[in-house]
Amino acid sequence: MPVGTKGSMKGLLQQQLYALNCEIMLSNTYHLGLKPGIETLKKAGGLHKFMNWSRSLLTDSGGFQMVSLLKLAEITENGVKFQTPYSNDDAELTLTPEHSIEIQNAIGADIAMQLDDVVKTTTRGPRVEEAMHRTVRWLDRCLKAHRSRTLSRASFPSFREVWSPYLRRKAVI
Repeated sequence: MPVGTKGSMKGLLQQQLYALNCEIMLSNTYHLGLKPGIETLKKAGGLHKFMNWSRSLLTDSGGFQMVSLLKLAEITENGVKFQTPYSNDDAELTLTPEHSIEIQNAIGADIAMQLDDVVKTTTRGPRVEEAMHRTVRWLDRCLKAHRSRTLSRASFPSFREVWSPYLRRKAVI
């Protein structure tokens, strides 16, 4: 699955991806929510049309940016507020479970991932369990937002922060 984080594949043309039989591409909700933004994606008719891609799109929820952009993030029960990483822009993006689904709907994702509270793989202790519980609570909110749409799209839960067998069992119970 090629990664077109910001809605494009660097170094390959769409025709080359088709020739390689790439059936699905991964894009990122956080980055696309900032640039080009929801309104531009809606006007374009979604990311498929925006990038001239006729095959499937899977969108990451933006949760990974809680690790990669941790210094720019403020995580709360409501969601995560990010300062933009773009030096010439003072914009903020607040991702809540509902807003993540809204952006993924504007993108036109065929497969949408839930917003999850992601922690570094080296994190241990109470923060990991807190992230697991918050991810479960956010899953409920994502599913409610997803079900309120009439679009036929797959939506998947994500538990990237649950490495211990004990917490994995606890997450699914």
